[in-house]
Amino acid sequence: MASDLTAALADPPRQPRYTALEDVQGLLISTVQCALGIHLLRAAGLVTGGTAGLALIVAYATGWGFGPTFFVVNLPFYAFAWARKGAAFALKSFASVTLVSVIADALPGVLSIAHVHPGVAAAGFGVVAGVGLLGLFRHSSSLGGVSIVAVIVQDRFGIRAGWVQSGWDLCLFLVSFAILPADRVVWSLLGAVILNLVIALNHRRDWYVVT
Repeated sequence: MASDLTAALADPPRQPRYTALEDVQGLLISTVQCALGIHLLRAAGLVTGGTAGLALIVAYATGWGFGPTFFVVNLPFYAFAWARKGAAFALKSFASVTLVSVIADALPGVLSIAHVHPGVAAAGFGVVAGVGLLGLFRHSSSLGGVSIVAVIVQDRFGIRAGWVQSGWDLCLFLVSFAILPADRVVWSLLGAVILNLVIALNHRRDWYVVT
């Protein structure tokens, strides 16, 4: 996932707040969308960036389940989230990652995809997961991971967060060539581009003022 994800984690101005019920329904809907996007990726044997991409690569290489892997690889990042964005953001991110882990592993048992063209899966992932991530950002949550660290690196060392995030994602896609067919990696890149376009074109704080 590219630089627009890190931009979405920038400190927001003081704004009206969601109620607890609005937060719960918003986070639940958003995590279902993200999990559905992951389900499409796995059905076509594709990957993505961020910790979700790392979890997919590990799952493909080892046969481990995506859900437990995604949950575990995100554990070290909650301390960074707490330090950078506060307790509420860290706890919401923990809840979001947990829900995506559970839902993504449950979906194959209730929503079987016998065949999907990798291009369709990539585009579907980009749109569905992109909208899901927008929802998480708007409810002061995330799917954890590298974007938080990238913001911290930017603050402390002056290296732009987008470059840090992009460097991580580039490494993931390069590693993907070792375990996936080249065409699947190329289709995966399409999915990542669409996801970031969805976020870049729609994550505007001047258009959306409730958090």
